[in-house]
Amino acid sequence: MEGNVRYSPQVSSCSIKVRLVLSSIGVAVGLIVFFFFSFHYRNYNAGLWGLVSGLAAGLALGVTIAYSKHVWDGNPRQLKNFMLTGCFIQLAGICGFVAYLVLAISKNQDLIEYEDGYYLTTVWCFMTWKWGFALLMYSRTFLRSYQEKESLIQGEEAFGNKSAYDSVGEKQ
Repeated sequence: MEGNVRYSPQVSSCSIKVRLVLSSIGVAVGLIVFFFFSFHYRNYNAGLWGLVSGLAAGLALGVTIAYSKHVWDGNPRQLKNFMLTGCFIQLAGICGFVAYLVLAISKNQDLIEYEDGYYLTTVWCFMTWKWGFALLMYSRTFLRSYQEKESLIQGEEAFGNKSAYDSVGEKQ
């Protein structure tokens, strides 16, 4: 029956630290891009998509921090809302990517950073898609780890085995 064994991802502390660092960098870079492209280059399209990318990275950071602080222990089903949010962020990123790519090609634009440089905007639409995907995957991984814990506890109760939590503090 080894073929029927389902692997459930366990979130290691190392992967949580990596996610925290990457998401923090994503927030910082998104904010820097917003200010830099909006106020220095006057490329408001790229600046706003950089801000949206930073906000999506902020959501991924928030979900990871909440998981590491055990906020979801009471109701891990709330992570499904973040999965759905990640899907919508991905959809916005893909739509923006295609729209700005079509604009850049139809206007026969070169790679310019000032004002309406659409190729740079496609980069930040892709980055927004990436952080939407990260939010979806982080939330999904965290939800699966809770589901695995829940199924183990229910399995112990179904077979009448004592849970490891029940034996804490009992005298042998």
